[in-house]
Amino acid sequence: MNAPIAAIILAAGQGARLGGRAKSALCIDGISLLERLTQALRDAGVAPVRAVIGPYADTLAPLARRAAIDTLPHARPDATLADSQRLALREHARAHPGHDLLLVLADLPLLDSAAIAALLAQWRACAPGTDSLRPRVDGAPGHPLLLSAAAVRSANLLPPGAGLRQWLDPAQGRHATFDSDNRAYVTDLDTPDDLRALRLALAPAAIDWPPATA
Repeated sequence: MNAPIAAIILAAGQGARLGGRAKSALCIDGISLLERLTQALRDAGVAPVRAVIGPYADTLAPLARRAAIDTLPHARPDATLADSQRLALREHARAHPGHDLLLVLADLPLLDSAAIAALLAQWRACAPGTDSLRPRVDGAPGHPLLLSAAAVRSANLLPPGAGLRQWLDPAQGRHATFDSDNRAYVTDLDTPDDLRALRLALAPAAIDWPPATA
C-alpha cells in the first residue's frame, strides 16, 4: 500500500447534543480541533488535507484558512454523516484519483500524529488489494478510516442515501482492522459528558469554545 494518502476531515455535523455548536471549533489551549487535526495529519506525512463543512461555515471557514486547508462546503444544512461521506468520496475521486483516502471525523480531540502514523504503518503492511483499514479498541470500531484509491471509486457507486457503514460489510470487500489500546481512536465529542471527560483528561489545559460559538 504505497500510494500517496490525502485526508478529508468531516466537519459538517450540527453538534446538536452540545447545544448546536461546531465541534471542530472547540479550542484546546487556544487551538481549534480543526487546526490540531490538520497539523497532526501533516506531521504524519498526510497531504493534502481538506475539510467538509456545513451549517457552521462562518465559524469554520476562518479556522480552515488559518490551517491553510481547502473546504468542501455542504449545500444541505441538515447533512448527515452519510451525506458528508458521499461528498468526500466524490470530491476525492475527482481531485486525487491516485491517492488513498483517510477520512477523519472532526471530533477526535485526542488524535495526534503518533496515532495517525501508527495507523499508516499498519496500512502499509496490509496485503495488496485491501480495501480499507480502521482501528479497533476493546472490540469497538474506531476512526480514522483509510480507503484505497480503488475502494473510493467502488464506494462512490453506492446508491443514494447509503453511507460507508453499508459498504464496510465484510462480505462486500477486503476490510482490515488494526487492534490498538490507544483511546484516541474511539474518544469523540458528542455530549456535555464527553466534554467534561475531556477537560478532566487534559487538565490543566484550557478547553473552551471560541467566543463566537460560546
